[in-house]
Amino acid sequence: MAVREVLPTTLTDIIQETPRVCTFRLALPEQSPFSFRAGQFVMASIPGFLNTKGRPVRRAYSVASSPRDLEKGFLELTITRVGDGGFFSNRIHECRPGDTINIDGPYGSFILRPSDEPPPERYLFVASGSGIAPLRGMIRTILMEDRKVPVSLYYGYRSPSDFIFEKELTDYALVRSGFELVTALSRSEKAMPEESPVPNFRKGLSGRITRLLPELVREADGADIYICGPPEMVGQSETFFREAGYPEERVHKEQW
Repeated sequence: MAVREVLPTTLTDIIQETPRVCTFRLALPEQSPFSFRAGQFVMASIPGFLNTKGRPVRRAYSVASSPRDLEKGFLELTITRVGDGGFFSNRIHECRPGDTINIDGPYGSFILRPSDEPPPERYLFVASGSGIAPLRGMIRTILMEDRKVPVSLYYGYRSPSDFIFEKELTDYALVRSGFELVTALSRSEKAMPEESPVPNFRKGLSGRITRLLPELVREADGADIYICGPPEMVGQSETFFREAGYPEERVHKEQW
């Protein structure tokens, strides 16, 4: 991976998504040429934050915002504070608005199908935990571009407090025609889902999202599949969709 030019950005806002997860909104310099495609990642670093060899500590983070948000002059990184072992994540969670965050990129081939290509019958997103970040950027792009294609999001996380982008995603299910949202709690003992007043929102199913896929996807259709999360979850999901009859070119994945 060839290193690209380092771009200094200004941290303008910190959005608390969950007790351990924040979204960092970064303002780009005026007339910056930076661009990316939904789903790609950047390398982030903090001026003066060096490793034992005196080199900048750099970490890869998917861009959680849409390329269309660049028109407003910002991009967003959604980062989990890891705690022990989270050398960079702990440091960036100590940053405050006005601080400089350097980025370089974009990198990666996990990208949303361009709008000028023949559209799929629907977009189907499958995420676990913080794997929702690049998928959120893709979903924002689809909705901001007003693509006339149904969107389904199947999202698994540990407990109710771990629902990243809860308000935004729930609002989509409430006001966006053709947007389906299903959430699953991997550490829940509930046998039945919670009641949800929001149409097209099945809330609080019990179990890992991979275990629920056979219930949610009965047969293959013309969907484009985008999967992101831990390696085991991604591998199991990919296997399910291949065995369900989805062709290889329609199943896209990124593992963390």
